[in-house]
Amino acid sequence: MLWQIIKKLDFKQLFGLFGLFLKNPLFAISTFFATKACVEIVYKEFGSRHHLSNRANAFRHALWVVLIIQKSLYWKTDAEKAIKWAIKFTTWHEDFSPNEALERTMDLHNNHMGAIYFEAVKYKKKAEIITFLKQKASEAQKIRAVEDTKKHPNKLVYITE
Repeated sequence: MLWQIIKKLDFKQLFGLFGLFLKNPLFAISTFFATKACVEIVYKEFGSRHHLSNRANAFRHALWVVLIIQKSLYWKTDAEKAIKWAIKFTTWHEDFSPNEALERTMDLHNNHMGAIYFEAVKYKKKAEIITFLKQKASEAQKIRAVEDTKKHPNKLVYITE
């Protein structure tokens, strides 16, 4: 996922990513490994279905944030900084991604939910995290408009089945 992101960047975006990583080199390393792990897990669990605006996509976004935080804590013990980093990076990703407003809102919401869910899974093993997030994805709420995410402040959201 990270390499796919980098390949799509123009010079300004690449420079921005470089600056972001230069300011946070240890978090950058964590993000790379978290991204790699996330991609492996979602392909194993959902195949390519996670590329759609569905429950699998909601799972992927929450998992990505959880893994970024988890791996960032390897370097720093400050969970608050790791959470801020994960949200900052995943928001940066959405800022350059060519998504429509509803898809962007869904992704940002699900990233935020990953940060919230981290508290419940921070001491769990990988299989337990996957099970927890798959359960949350099964409980995800369908949205049709940007403002619908406000109706579901504690749930993952999706657009299509």
